[in-house]
Amino acid sequence: AGKTLPDMLSLLAASPSVVVSPVGASRLAVGPVRVGQPACLASDDLSLSRREVVAAAAGLSALLPAAQARAESTLVTRQQAYTRYVPRVERGRDYWAGGLRKQVSSGDWAAIQAALEKKGPIDRLFGPLELWSSSFSSKTISPKTLAMNDAIDELREACRDLRSAASGKEGSGGFFGFGGPKAMDDGKRRKIAQDAYAKGKDAINKYIELGNDGLGLNFTPIDQMD
Repeated sequence: AGKTLPDMLSLLAASPSVVVSPVGASRLAVGPVRVGQPACLASDDLSLSRREVVAAAAGLSALLPAAQARAESTLVTRQQAYTRYVPRVERGRDYWAGGLRKQVSSGDWAAIQAALEKKGPIDRLFGPLELWSSSFSSKTISPKTLAMNDAIDELREACRDLRSAASGKEGSGGFFGFGGPKAMDDGKRRKIAQDAYAKGKDAINKYIELGNDGLGLNFTPIDQMD
């Protein structure tokens, strides 16, 4: 008897079984009980705040399993994407570092052109690149996905230059475009192909570096090209 509500709050806060929420505290901290005020009013205010605290705690507890389930779902989705797409990314990387490098070095233009055609080894690389990068986003596109997509665009530019070198043609040729494109000088053709190969290598390595960043212990980082 004679205790003010702030005193009661202090006792309540000291109890390990009760946590006072900001809402509850604002309702309770109304100053001392006035003389002649029915005791039941103070008790009702206090018990209502207890219910609010318990309800808030229960709501928070209900959210935790949902958050955990979302995290587990994200991990499973990421593992599925890794298993499905990363081996195909690695095959494309290996082709660029091996087969394509030899073709550019030897000037095997027909092989380079075939690799760039639909369902060729270079063309087949873009699908898994895009799908793996998208696995780092959910409802909104993440900065990581955007950065990886920029690297894919750089690889596309390299492929356009490779295609130009493989065709051996440049310009529209002739007066006002008549007469068709003219044959490209062999030295220039090789230079374009070599620069395109180097540009594509840098783009693939950049993509891999971005993908490996923060990958987590559940995944094996992808090797870059030497």
